[in-house]
Amino acid sequence: MRILLVAVLAAVVGGLVIEAQGPGGPPATYKSAAEIEATLKKMGAVAKTGAAATVAEGIVVRRRSASDEAQFAIIHPLSIEIYQIVDGSATLVTGGTLTLPLTDSAPDLVRSTSIKDGLTRKVGKNDVVVMPPGTPHWFSQIDGTITYLEARIRIKN
Repeated sequence: MRILLVAVLAAVVGGLVIEAQGPGGPPATYKSAAEIEATLKKMGAVAKTGAAATVAEGIVVRRRSASDEAQFAIIHPLSIEIYQIVDGSATLVTGGTLTLPLTDSAPDLVRSTSIKDGLTRKVGKNDVVVMPPGTPHWFSQIDGTITYLEARIRIKN
């Protein structure tokens, strides 16, 4: 009797869990390495911002080259930005202040040509960098090319 009661209870709870899930969610977004590479190659060198293959909203794979024009130093006042280096290496400056004059801005983007008094570090394959909202960041030097996954998530209004 006890085994029957446990079996019935398990079936009822299991049924409730399945019921609570509803009709199911959408499938995951998927981009193959070949698709991403083809997009990056097609874009070629994009001055100051790098070539970008969009994976999903706010998620891109970006490639920058030493042969591009000088890179922007930027701040995203409303968003956290996360990089995972996929290939290559560069010198990344974070923190400090953007130098004046500012080149342009938008609600979640402020640009300059460099950073004063930031922390300079070498980043390379598999490194992860997390920049909270308002953190200046800038690739001051790129060693050949650097490819990285970039996730920008707006967390402030």
